[in-house]
Amino acid sequence: MKIVIILLVIFFSLSSNAINIQDRIQTQDYFLSIYPSLFGDRNYALQEDFKTYYNIQRNKKQQRALNLIEGLEHLIPAKILRPLIYWKIFKQDSHHTAKVISYLALYKLMIIRDYLDHPLSIDENKEILKTYLKQLGMESINTFSFFRFFKKHIEIKGSRYSKIGSDELSDKIIGDNLLGIDFISAFPFLPKYSLTKFGIISGNQIKIFSQNTRTLERINWYNKRVIFNGGKMDWKQSFIQMPMSAKDDGHIAFKTDPIFMQIRDMIHKAKESIFIDIFLFGGTLGGTMAKFLLDETANKIRQNPKFKVLMLHDYATNYNMLPEMQPIFTYIKKRITDDSVFHDHFFFLQSNIQRHPPGVPFGITNHLEKTPELFKEIEKRGTYYESKIDHSKVLVIDANTDKPEAYFGSKNWSDHSGGYYYDDVIWVRGPGAALVQASYFDDVAAALTTDPKELAWFYYKEQGLDNRHYLEKRDQILDWFKISKTDYPVVGREDIRFAEANVDGRIKNVRNILVDMISTATSHIYMEELFIYDKYINDALIKRKLQHPELEILILADHNGNFGMNGFPNTTFMKELADHGIKIRARRTLGVTAHFPDGSEQEYHQENHRKIFSVDGKVLLGGSSNLNPDTLQGSFREFGAQIFAKDEITKFETKFKLAWSDSLSTMPSEIDEFQLKVGDKLFDVKTSNVINKFVSLLYRSKDFLEKRH
Repeated sequence: MKIVIILLVIFFSLSSNAINIQDRIQTQDYFLSIYPSLFGDRNYALQEDFKTYYNIQRNKKQQRALNLIEGLEHLIPAKILRPLIYWKIFKQDSHHTAKVISYLALYKLMIIRDYLDHPLSIDENKEILKTYLKQLGMESINTFSFFRFFKKHIEIKGSRYSKIGSDELSDKIIGDNLLGIDFISAFPFLPKYSLTKFGIISGNQIKIFSQNTRTLERINWYNKRVIFNGGKMDWKQSFIQMPMSAKDDGHIAFKTDPIFMQIRDMIHKAKESIFIDIFLFGGTLGGTMAKFLLDETANKIRQNPKFKVLMLHDYATNYNMLPEMQPIFTYIKKRITDDSVFHDHFFFLQSNIQRHPPGVPFGITNHLEKTPELFKEIEKRGTYYESKIDHSKVLVIDANTDKPEAYFGSKNWSDHSGGYYYDDVIWVRGPGAALVQASYFDDVAAALTTDPKELAWFYYKEQGLDNRHYLEKRDQILDWFKISKTDYPVVGREDIRFAEANVDGRIKNVRNILVDMISTATSHIYMEELFIYDKYINDALIKRKLQHPELEILILADHNGNFGMNGFPNTTFMKELADHGIKIRARRTLGVTAHFPDGSEQEYHQENHRKIFSVDGKVLLGGSSNLNPDTLQGSFREFGAQIFAKDEITKFETKFKLAWSDSLSTMPSEIDEFQLKVGDKLFDVKTSNVINKFVSLLYRSKDFLEKRH
């Protein structure tokens, strides 16, 4: 009887609570609106350029700047202090000065908010912070009303202090009950930064899916059913049908693979809406999902005339898989055009990648003028020349209802990039799922751009696969897609924090979150990654290992078989990692030769395509972000999340350790014997080591040389 009462209490406590996610959306929107005042110009965003700009100022302004630095450098991070000096002293612009001061106040409040929300924070410290917030006037502490409560307060601060003379500003800020509090001294348990504007979202159910069949038999199953090189997509074949159970006829992956069955189940249960942003989508997998999605959508529209679907895809980069994907897109386009049931209900948009910072280093692409002639050449290629990609793998259903669900991770939805790869995805039900769709509002707005220059660089315009025909419905689509619902029921006890790179690079927090996770590790770090050649992540791992020699760091990395260079570029930092006691192994992946109906052949290599990272059994990050510079600097649109679900993390770590110790599943990295291969040329071990060291030096210098911030 007692157990029943306890369960009832838990049920009613969960069902009676609601979370206001609009406050988090407004927080992020505010940051994005204020971004140009903080980071929009190199003269204050970059330290070296700021010094140069300082040196050309008159002596009086230089002295005022020095006085402000001396008075405030212990309180204000350099990245905020520089734009404050720039706008207050050098430009004397009170509007931008007010924005910087308001942001500083909000940023400090977000540090407090995140600590209060963090599931691993200490309760006694939370009480100290709550007492402080009450001193600021917030009697009822609710972290989902921070922005709403403090917005007017911080904007008044910004406006008032922006009008004070620079000679008095230091004293005024130091005397302020928020801006003037040295958090390091007053609250030494607090981190020095906030990692996301959305913050940590509670009240969710969370699960990790990682199982799909990866045997040689499964690879050959796909290769026997290719839809290119003499093959074709036959929509009447039984293996293109969607099985709803293991007993039904249909595509084999949806009968056996939980990672794909979850996609099917979410689409099937959707009542109001479906949002998909998928990078690689083709072959029998893509065909089966496309047909099922359209059939389900038609049925749902008849049941609910307000039901809508929005699908985003990046056509600019296909990694030479266009023949595998094009028939699927042609099929979708034809059905939604020809069948009136889909009109105003199914929006098939091309991602706008033009707003990302370029991934190609050293500004090389700046020397190529974007002309129509250049576009015609680039359109023929499998990889966009500036290395800008919408790399997302995201599915959200019913975002504006009480029952939103989201699914995201590393899994592409195509036969030869997804069908038999190692991948992980995270499934979320609850308030966090709705915020996934909120994160993509700017992507949809960018896809519906009216900028003539951006419109000119959409691919396959002649086939109607650009977005021009949707522009007259732009406002209608955005109004529908926007998260308008305010309160979401608490459906579980799990917390989530997003790790992403957004549509234009203003948000790129994956690297920061990973470095933060590494800096707190005390027992172990387990990583399974496609790429591991980001200098910041590798340096953070080495630093933490030096600080805690007993820390166990195990990395399962891919050996990059598709690159054909014996593991490069993953080998770039491997020797350095190994020399510091960090252990690296690789999955034993398969490679096969596919024989196509037209007599041609092609080599395919299975990939350890995972991007998953756990620390101490307490926190895990998964998603689409690779640990390489392009991804982490914001050149790719990425989405993932940090989770704290202990049971799910334990399952991942248990499987990881089993694979690590199983010589049939994994093998040593053998970095000491590494020989770089370029084409038919095999370099000796010594030369290969020198090349790795040179490339690592280049990566370490890259951001400085490019003047990135």
